[in-house]
Amino acid sequence: MELCGVQTLRFSSPNFKTLRLVRHAQGIHNVAIEKGELTALSGKLFDARLSQTGIQQVSNMRKEISKSGLLNTVQLVITSPLRRAMQTSVGIFRGQEDTNQSDIFPKVNHSPPIVALEICRERMGLYPCDKRESIGTYRTCFSEVDFTMIESDEDTLWQAEEREDMEDVSARGLHFLKWLWERPEKDIAVVSHGIFLQQTLRALHEKVGTPVEDNHLKRFANCELRSIRLEKSDMEAYTLTTYNSRKYVSPPSTSIHTFE
Repeated sequence: MELCGVQTLRFSSPNFKTLRLVRHAQGIHNVAIEKGELTALSGKLFDARLSQTGIQQVSNMRKEISKSGLLNTVQLVITSPLRRAMQTSVGIFRGQEDTNQSDIFPKVNHSPPIVALEICRERMGLYPCDKRESIGTYRTCFSEVDFTMIESDEDTLWQAEEREDMEDVSARGLHFLKWLWERPEKDIAVVSHGIFLQQTLRALHEKVGTPVEDNHLKRFANCELRSIRLEKSDMEAYTLTTYNSRKYVSPPSTSIHTFE
């Protein structure tokens, strides 16, 4: 697996695909917790939105990927269904934060489909900032996002009394990579979260045996993008493992939907 910076890979091969991993931009929970204004247990941080700094980070990243040519190569965007991740994905790849604030990020002409999946959301449970709003509410705010692969309108995965085990986060990260590998698209962007992305790469390294440099195993910064070349050999090695995650976060079959 090759990890690189923001660059365009214009060739394709059945032996690898390119993933653009993006952590959401700065959220209000990041600011409030860092400053000690609120704790992670505060209900005021429910489904945390982007901060003003986060909005500017999205705008800057949108300019970067437009300049680099990534908008012409990314075929599909997968996003966590938490508000801050969808604001980031829509702002970067559709040119607007959400339909209620379309003047913040003017819409771009070329844009790949954006699909929400539960399996790539942040570590679940206990913290209100990691609990999502209902899909019915989201549909009115994020009409650019495809929610057809999310089964429950309400957030049935988040548990108030229990924080998801790190091993489960890592396991669903590997299952997510396998799902991405089985998709027909060769260049896919993923907008997710710090813990999920870090645990996914660590599991790929530690559980599957894929060589990954130490600096790439560190936490993503807000709105950081890392381009990853996932090799066929990585997925062949993964199929030999018995590393299982909870079934309730497994995504539907890749053959169910063709996104447009």
